[in-house]
Amino acid sequence: MTIRGVLFDKDGTLIDVNATWVPIYRQVLMDLFATDLDGAEELMAKAGYDRAAKKFRAGSILAGGTTRQLVELWWPGLEEASAAEKAHLLDNGYTHLVREKLAPLMPLEPILSELRAMGLKLGVATNDSHVSARAHMAHVGVIEHFEDIIAADTVPVPKPSGNMVRKFAELTGLPAREIAMVGDNHHDMEEARNGGAGLAIAVLSGNAAHDDIAHLADHTIDSIADLPALLRNL
Repeated sequence: MTIRGVLFDKDGTLIDVNATWVPIYRQVLMDLFATDLDGAEELMAKAGYDRAAKKFRAGSILAGGTTRQLVELWWPGLEEASAAEKAHLLDNGYTHLVREKLAPLMPLEPILSELRAMGLKLGVATNDSHVSARAHMAHVGVIEHFEDIIAADTVPVPKPSGNMVRKFAELTGLPAREIAMVGDNHHDMEEARNGGAGLAIAVLSGNAAHDDIAHLADHTIDSIADLPALLRNL
């Protein structure tokens, strides 16, 4: 099999999802709902936060959903304009917290440089918003490695529709079968299948355990640190 492009999920694959987003959402919700820590964690639990384990549950909205899904859960029944305003606030109103808390899972630069040296085109496919995702990749200093940042608001329907794989294929000129989708969530594996990607590669660096995701993937690795060797051995 020939793989010439790699499309990465962001949170849980490139970014440490729990170390980054648990403290951010705690603070954001305490602020927006004028509540205490317990109240914030109750709201987080509705969206998939496991309070005992102190992490997001695999497959939950917090683990792989969109900002609009969070808005619909936390502020149900809003009219479109108000919902859009809340989504904009979540995506843009707390950049100072993101700059403070955003934590890559590992040094990303050497891995992405190695993959590009192998002749691979790289992209990001995330259910985050485009403005947030671009800011995150720029903040950790790796945005120049990506052909594009494909986000929930840059495709007609977000993951797992297959639209992100198809968009990456179109912009790179690669057949979808020559693209590997890499992610930590079942939505990522379904995105690969629905988009016709050649490989669905699961990483165990997010919230999904081996038994949650390996059966959906062609290959399962601990983290993207293992990706160059895997692709060389195909």
